[in-house]
Parts: sequence; C-alpha cells; structure tokens
Amino acid sequence: MPRYIGQRIKRIEDPKVLLGTAKYVDDLEFPGTLYLAILRSPVAHARLLKVDYSDALKMPGVVSVITGLNIAVENRPRNFPMAKDEILYVGHPIAAVVAEDRYKAFDALERIQFDYEPLPAVVDPEDALKDEVKAVEGMSNIGYRKTYRAGNPEDALSRSDVVIETKLEISRVYPAAMEPRGLLSVYQGGRLTVYASTQAPHFMRRFLKNAFGNLVSDIRVVQADVGGAFGSKMFPYPEDYITVYASIMLRRPVKWVNTRRDDLMSTYHSRGQIHRLRAGFTRDGEWRALIDDLVIDLGAATHGYYLADITATLISGPYKVRDILVEVYGVRTNKTPLDQYRGAGRPEAAFVYERIMDIAADELGMDPVEIRRRNLITQLPYTNPFGHHYDSGNYIKLLSFAEQYYRDFEKRAEELRKQGRRVGVGLSFYIEQNNFGPWESASVRVKSDGKVLVIIGAAPHGQGDATAIAQIVADELGIDIDQVEVSWGDTELIGEGFGTYGSRTLTLAGNAALLAARGLKERLRVLGAQLMGVNVEEVDYRDGRVVHLRSGKSMSIQEIANAVTSNVGGTWGYRAEPKLEETAYFGLKDYTYPYGSHVALVEVTEEGLVKVLDYVAIDDIGFVVNPMLAEGQVIGGVIQGFGEVVLEEVKYDESGNLLTQSFGEYWLPSAMESFKVKWIYLEDGKSDAPIPSKGIAEGPLIGVLPALTRAIERAVNKRITKIPVDVKLLI
Repeated sequence: MPRYIGQRIKRIEDPKVLLGTAKYVDDLEFPGTLYLAILRSPVAHARLLKVDYSDALKMPGVVSVITGLNIAVENRPRNFPMAKDEILYVGHPIAAVVAEDRYKAFDALERIQFDYEPLPAVVDPEDALKDEVKAVEGMSNIGYRKTYRAGNPEDALSRSDVVIETKLEISRVYPAAMEPRGLLSVYQGGRLTVYASTQAPHFMRRFLKNAFGNLVSDIRVVQADVGGAFGSKMFPYPEDYITVYASIMLRRPVKWVNTRRDDLMSTYHSRGQIHRLRAGFTRDGEWRALIDDLVIDLGAATHGYYLADITATLISGPYKVRDILVEVYGVRTNKTPLDQYRGAGRPEAAFVYERIMDIAADELGMDPVEIRRRNLITQLPYTNPFGHHYDSGNYIKLLSFAEQYYRDFEKRAEELRKQGRRVGVGLSFYIEQNNFGPWESASVRVKSDGKVLVIIGAAPHGQGDATAIAQIVADELGIDIDQVEVSWGDTELIGEGFGTYGSRTLTLAGNAALLAARGLKERLRVLGAQLMGVNVEEVDYRDGRVVHLRSGKSMSIQEIANAVTSNVGGTWGYRAEPKLEETAYFGLKDYTYPYGSHVALVEVTEEGLVKVLDYVAIDDIGFVVNPMLAEGQVIGGVIQGFGEVVLEEVKYDESGNLLTQSFGEYWLPSAMESFKVKWIYLEDGKSDAPIPSKGIAEGPLIGVLPALTRAIERAVNKRITKIPVDVKLLI
C-alpha cells in the first residue's frame, strides 16, 4: 500500500522561501556584473528616425548603449528584439544602456534622445479587421486567418427553433507574477551561463542557441527561483536577447530586471478575444448549431495566434453539438504582443460555451442545470467536432454533485433576496485540455550518502511538484520521503526537457520519475545480489532493501552505495557496472481532458462591489497524488479568476497609450476580496499513465469565469456579455 501517494504531504520546497533564503535573479551577484536598463517607447506607433545616445555614453559608469539590435528572432515584432525603423507599441524597446550599476543605467536613459514621425495607431481589434489603417507598415492587419468547420452549421442553424445572437468580449489581462521578469547572463571563456526567471529553461536554451550559437561555444540555462509565471515566462523576450547580446559583446556578466511599470508594458498580455456568435437550439433545449466569428487581438506580433486555435477547437466544450463554424481572425494592433496565460485559450472557450448555455436557458425558460444535463456528453471516450479525443470520466455524475450545491445556494439566495439584497447563483461546467507533450524526462540516482536525488526536465516554479514527485519516488523505492531530494531547472543536470506549463508536470515528469525509480530498483537488485554473492534470481527489492529470499540476508540502499564507492584504489571485481542511476522519458499518445463544475453564491452591494458569499469547485483530474497541493491550485485559480471577472483589464486609449501602467490602475484581488473556496474531487476520469493523474493547475481558472459571471448576472438581473464586469453600470 502506498505510504505517501494520495496523502496531504506538506511541501518540501517551502523552507527556503519562508526563511528568505531563496535566490531570485535579482539576488544573484557575480564579480564585475554590469546592469542593463531599457529605454521604451512612450508612443504606440511611429517611424523611428534617429536615436542619439552620445550624451548617455559620456556619463560616468556607462559602458555601452545598444540600439537597433539586428538579430532575427522568429515571430516577434518585425522579427527583431528592438525597434529599428518602426515603433509598434508603448513599451517597445528603443535602446538599452549597460552601466556599472542599476542607478547609473537608468539615469543614462534620460540622456538618450530619439526622433520619430508619429503614425496612426490601431487600437480596436474590430477596427483592425477592416485593415484600413495599418498597425505595421506594409503588412495586413490580419496576421492570422483560419476556418474551423464541422458538419453543416448553416443548415442546422436554419432548422433551429431558437437562435441566440450575441457578442461576447474577454478583455486583455496582464499575468502579474509577483516577481517581474529578469535575466543574468554570465560570459566566461566562450561559454554562456544564463540565470533566468523562466518556466522552461530547456526552451530558453534552444532559442538562445539559435540566436547566438555562432558567437559562443555553448549555452547553459539555469532557472533561478521564480516568483510566479502563469505561462508568461515560457519563451524568451526581447530583453532576454538584448541582455545576452550585451554579455557576449562585452565579455562581462550583465543583469537586467524589469521594474513593475516596465513589466506591465512589456510582459505579454493575454485573453483579448471577441466572439460574434449565433447559436441554435431546439425548443426542448438541445444545442444544434454554432457559428462564431472569433477575433483575437494579437498586438504588435502574431505569435499568440495559437490561443485562438485552442479556443476554436474546444468551443463545443463538454456538449454534444457537432455542427459548428468558427472563423478565426488574428489581428495586429499597436499594443503589447499577446501570448499564453493560465488556461491559454481554454478559459475563453469555456466563457463562450457556458454563456451560451445560460443565455439559452433564459431564452427557453429552462433550468440551467437541466439544459446542461440535456446536452452533456454521456459516453466517453468521445471525439469532439474538431478531433479532440476526450479520454475518460463521468460528466453526468459530476454535474449531479454540483447540482446539490446549486440547489442549496439557490435556496439561500432566495432568502437573502427577500431581505432586499442583490444575490445570485452561477454554475459552470468546463472541460480542460492538458499534458501538452511530447514527453518529459527524469533521472533518479543514489548519492554516496544513500539519499536519492531526482532530477526532472520540467521546471516547477511554485506549484509544489517537487513534493508530489518525492512522494512518487519514495513510495516506489519504499523509503522515507526525507531521503528523497528533487532538483530541476538546470540544462546541464539533465540532457533534455521541456518545462512546466499546460498542467503537464506531474503527469509527465512524475511518471518519468516513477519509471526511472523502477529502473533503479532493478539496478539495485543486480548490484545487491553480486555484492552478497548470490544469483540475482534469488533476491527481491523490498522497502529500500535488496533481500536474499532464502537466507533473509539483505542490503540497504545506503549499504550498496557505500560498497560501490568505498573501494578506493582497488578493483571492482564484479560483473555488474556500478551504476546507481536511471533515466526515463515519459509521454502520452494524446492530451488528457480533466473536467469540473463550479458553483458560486454572490452578492452585489449598494456600492457596486462583488462579494462571494460561498463557492464550491468540483473537479475530476484522475488520480490525485497530493490533495493539499491540488487544493492550493484550486484556491489560487479561483481567486485569480475572480480578478479577471471583476477587476483586471489592460486598458489603452484611442491613441494606443497604455492607461494601466501600475497596480494603481491595474487592479488585482487582494486579501480583502479573497473568499473561502470548498474543493471536492472525483477520480473517475483517470489517464492512461502508470500513475493515472491529470493536471489541475489551469482548470480552476477555466471554471470560475462563467460561474462568477452568471452569479453576478443573476444578482443584478441584467445580461452580461463582457468581462471584467463593470458592476456599477449594472445597478
């Protein structure tokens, strides 16, 4: 029986964070380190005519100024990390100063002058779609175009009894990690070591090698301690390339760390979708058809287009509708580029299909739970209209659990309404797509002191995966969890890996660690048998010991390690190689599809504030390795989703000026807005992995957007088609 798997084990990663000994990029120091600061454009769109940095170079302590960096960086604004002849958004890098300390670098920015010719800015994505004013000179505003068609949606819509026609908007948001982005590049003897606030060090190494491989012999990337990422620190940014370039050219360590204002300008925003849709239903609530024009605001570069693809192909959600047309338009605007953020396209899809369900329920006079039950997929596995293979689970069973809470919340809401309070209840049902492949790696080795070191290719940054993986390895080897150490985030520790994103780490890296531990057990059996002078067929591995079945003689992992490493100056004398390490790779043939339901009880106050009175999240993520870790992800995701529904929005004026340049304008949920979240989990929908888990990190945010929106809608009794909700306009 497992001793640790399935238990609420406290996180082993936390002591250094709690004690203040964690080392983030800004904590790292190397002798001779120079500091880099970025001059950013204050205008949204202009021709860049001239940059004069002569006065900056005269300042004491200034070592270099970089402009117009000519390195091809795929799919970034005009494929260069800096503005060369055209400024494309507020925050676009114009120049970089390298100085002996940070203050001198920032002071020098004020001495740089640049001339520009203003150009009209494209801000509204629907105006961008007209392609009359160009966001990027010489290029169409439509940077991406794709049609997704399944069945015959036009015919199905024409035969529908009720057609819902509406426009749904999901505003831009900023990932708002606690730690702004940063990087320290150390050049030594032709080699480069990069310390980065990243969630995918192997990805970063590949991108940097492509850009600078002809200038250095090798690049090592080390993930420093990371203060949050939420998807925003997966790929290198312009500032990363600029900093690495400066380090190579100057042959010195160079550090760059974003200020919060710069981070709000330059860290890629997300969401930013508009849906003009028509949905057809029968009178008894069967969803027959959907036609959707999806416009995604890509900003000044088109690399975020795939987020619209994810949304489009999951637009049917957990429902049986099969006649669908989604026309995807990815438009360029003069804004910060768009990319992934927690959920990456799936929250947008859930907001659309759940808004459709609630609006249809209202139009048809149906119960919101009943209309969902009538349309939910009942037989799994199931292939959705665009080829997603929903793997396992029981949607109806989970909805029945959620219904119990929904009915209870409605009774409570009715009593509160009698007191004159604006109270509403919302329910959502969502499906997740995760475990983006192709695989992940893990190495398990015995150290000379007998402790077990696990090295994974994934790169956790706050999720608690090291604890869960230690649980897995400790159980497999039959040892105490205190004997297991987990390490990650260094491209020289393990050959290849991908990173932590897409709710993939536990399922892929965790199962790779399991397979590696199993391989290590076999190596221990062989070595133990030879050290005891018996045949390997006569021994078994049991709870951290190799046991001779006939005599009962045994050797512990530490004893085997001591025997292998203590024969200094002698000969080995055994047939088996003294290898106490095993590496494994694990991938699934397809994605996994967790699912869940959220129920919210909400009050809208006279002041226009949203108070969550009660909240329940129910999830099926397959086998749960550590319920406490999973619950922490749910609580954090729900509060984060509350921010998206009620508070958070990146705003621009009509000239492309960024209006949310600090937390004074970009509002985040605080302890004052926080609320208690009850989490329930089922384990019907197991994956095909040896440990049949699925991911949990992104699901909570996916479920919260439509549930809270519906609850607010019911409280104010006015239809809501845009988030964040401007509650004061509705009361």
